[in-house]
Amino acid sequence: KQWYQRRVREDGDMCLLDMGGEYHCYLTDITTSFPVNGKFTDTQRTVYNIVLWTMQDVVNAIKPGFTWRMARRLCYKSMLGYLRDEGLVVGSVEEMYEAGIHRVFMPHGIGHFIGCDVHDVGGNASYWCWSDKEARHIDWYDDSLEWCPLEKNMVLTIEPGCYFNDVLLDPAIEDAAKGKFMVETEIAPYRGMGGVRIEEVFVVTEGGCEVISDLPRTVEEVEAFMSNPPPSEIPFLDSF
Repeated sequence: KQWYQRRVREDGDMCLLDMGGEYHCYLTDITTSFPVNGKFTDTQRTVYNIVLWTMQDVVNAIKPGFTWRMARRLCYKSMLGYLRDEGLVVGSVEEMYEAGIHRVFMPHGIGHFIGCDVHDVGGNASYWCWSDKEARHIDWYDDSLEWCPLEKNMVLTIEPGCYFNDVLLDPAIEDAAKGKFMVETEIAPYRGMGGVRIEEVFVVTEGGCEVISDLPRTVEEVEAFMSNPPPSEIPFLDSF
């Protein structure tokens, strides 16, 4: 961790910032990913868009009555579909999901409640579990958390991510059950880029949800912002 914090960011790197601020005892949790030089490479753009589209699919489906389990499945399956569209994986989305291919690229949950704590009470079953089968092996797993329907005025985060980690990719490619879905030659150019995560905060409304975090999100918005950033409102930052 200390090495990572001291490492100088280099041209071509992606930077991922996951931060939670506090205001009058209420918390937020927002993640943004961007190229440090202000311009996405082709591979970075592809991965960023996969994550952004996955985020949009889940947020567009959120409404009262939706459950964490429904959101989790939609998130992972959407990402698998976009990875397949880009030629990085092949096969049926349902078969890839059952084989756990989503965990190779997104080894974490999809979000959590937020309020007086960054990871507020409730919903953690979805944050920590990657599949129905794995959930059953967690001692504190409460099935009612995932089936509990969302209600109006609940505040949550959704945070899909897609990463290219050799520690996860290599065993999957070598595994007979997983390797048949992985297109190694197409994955190769993405190795070493790290990954992308996007996290939004939203409130459930009567007919859907409203995103209340406000950041540049599309590739074009991120590049435009970085090419002409506004002056800092925090004086000491200008000295960095």
